[in-house]
Amino acid sequence: MLFYFIKYLNYGIIFIGDFMIKAVFIDIDGTLLDFEACVEESMRVGLTENGTEYKPEMLETFHRINNGLWRDLEQGKLTFERLLEIRWATIFEALGIDLNGPEFEKYFRARLHKSAIPMAGSYEMLEYLSGKYRLFAASNGPHEQQVERLRKADMLKYFEEVFTSGKIGAEKPSADFFAYCFEKSGDVKPEESIMLGDSLTSDMKGGFDFGMETVWLNLNGKEAPEWLDHEIKSLDEIKNII
Repeated sequence: MLFYFIKYLNYGIIFIGDFMIKAVFIDIDGTLLDFEACVEESMRVGLTENGTEYKPEMLETFHRINNGLWRDLEQGKLTFERLLEIRWATIFEALGIDLNGPEFEKYFRARLHKSAIPMAGSYEMLEYLSGKYRLFAASNGPHEQQVERLRKADMLKYFEEVFTSGKIGAEKPSADFFAYCFEKSGDVKPEESIMLGDSLTSDMKGGFDFGMETVWLNLNGKEAPEWLDHEIKSLDEIKNII
């Protein structure tokens, strides 16, 4: 599909003209796979096996702390290794649970490695896009874990490449992450590509700043920023855009 747009990038370049969209880069967690459901399952089973009762309100504490740590990671304030070292120790301290955080982190990641609960409409969207556009997965996370989860969900077959921060050594929204993706994706240019994801800070801002068309999956009714190109409330709405 052709797009005609004027885009002002934060480094001062302006693109004007018609561009044929050739590729779609798709986030994994919260876009293709239901990260919250995967986390809830892994957390519930893990705590139960360690003799601790799981309560649904514990999930809010996980997300509050985990999201804060990932924001620090995206901003370069924290390394991935340090995040893994302190994540569950911080969560358990907030919950008043006497368990070994680093040990539970190992269990949690192993359990999450096997968890692949699809988001509503994800298979239908991939079928619709497949054959029309080149598809790439683009995720912040450990490479082997994300590849295995896509394989377990029977989604890996749709993608030419799976780009992860674990393999690249840089996280979305950094320019280094996106530069690596385009270096490895052949002759696809940013202005010929869409970044589809659920995160404004990593997916949308990173893709927009790199010159990509942005499509935000907004499941929580948050206010969209003015610079955003497109907003969808469900994955099937991608058909209204491309």
